[in-house]
Amino acid sequence: MINSVFDSNPPVILVVDDEKPMRFVLRQAIEKEGYSVAEASNGQQCLDICQAQPPDMVLLDAMMPEMDGFTCCSQLQILLGDRCPPILMITALEDKKFVARAIDAGVTGYLTKPFDWDVLRQRVHRLLAHKWVEMELQIGKQ
Repeated sequence: MINSVFDSNPPVILVVDDEKPMRFVLRQAIEKEGYSVAEASNGQQCLDICQAQPPDMVLLDAMMPEMDGFTCCSQLQILLGDRCPPILMITALEDKKFVARAIDAGVTGYLTKPFDWDVLRQRVHRLLAHKWVEMELQIGKQ
């Protein structure tokens, strides 16, 4: 578990997926690692939650109705700017066009379905550790 900045409260990970069973499975895996979980079933809910209280990280499904993950990610970048949390996109897509589109949208990383739970755990931990270092540096500048 990440310490120091996150000691008093575990990091909050927002899981965004239109499929309730996938949100449930991700919630179980993430909570097992000691993180807190918030959920959104679509891109607009994600934007609303992040605007009210940005989470420490977002796990974002690429393919959702109404607003796909790419659009949601781009909107988060615009809405939150420097406060935008790391975004890990989860998708069944893995061609070069998807990767380029995901990077253009501003994702921090991505995983393809089906994914290995150990890889998910490592990516989440690494992205949160990177965020922790950035937060420590910001505190040091003050």
